[in-house]
Amino acid sequence: MPLAFIAPSHGPVYHRPEFILNAYRDWSSDQVKNEALIAYVSMHGSTARMVEHLVEALIDRGIKVTPFNLTRTDLGELAMALVDAATVVLGVPTVLGGPHPSALYAAYLVGALRPKTRLVGLIGSYGWGGRTAEVVAELLKPLKAEFLEPVLVKGLPRAEDLEKLEGLAEAIAQRHREWELLA
Repeated sequence: MPLAFIAPSHGPVYHRPEFILNAYRDWSSDQVKNEALIAYVSMHGSTARMVEHLVEALIDRGIKVTPFNLTRTDLGELAMALVDAATVVLGVPTVLGGPHPSALYAAYLVGALRPKTRLVGLIGSYGWGGRTAEVVAELLKPLKAEFLEPVLVKGLPRAEDLEKLEGLAEAIAQRHREWELLA
């Protein structure tokens, strides 16, 4: 039976139901786009440098990248961007042995929303170690995604660390090619 409008119990009445129905079809499908979302926070610039390098490496490989600096990001925008991104990378510095609180919250949000993301990565820096990778992985358990090897560096990234980021970008691009997201 064709719908004339959608009238939720709260909010506006939609007189063009196709818009809502098409959005729902898109959200509920398993189709993802050739996009990577990078949500990050950086305390002393180290994680930001890693994010900048990874963004360029992904762009060079033909992947659309949207970075979200968690100190300035509206979480609603982050949640909307999660809908179609094939890959999510979290940039997480370590604070007192664990993830930075803003990154922790972003990881919680991703795990709670359970987007159709297929690939998850973790990058970040630390000063004296900790359990950042384990804590973030636990929060992301609800995702039905492949987890890549984290790239965590002590202090500022060095040349060998940037090479690891290149390897991460290549692993992401390879998976996107396998899923036929890259032309």
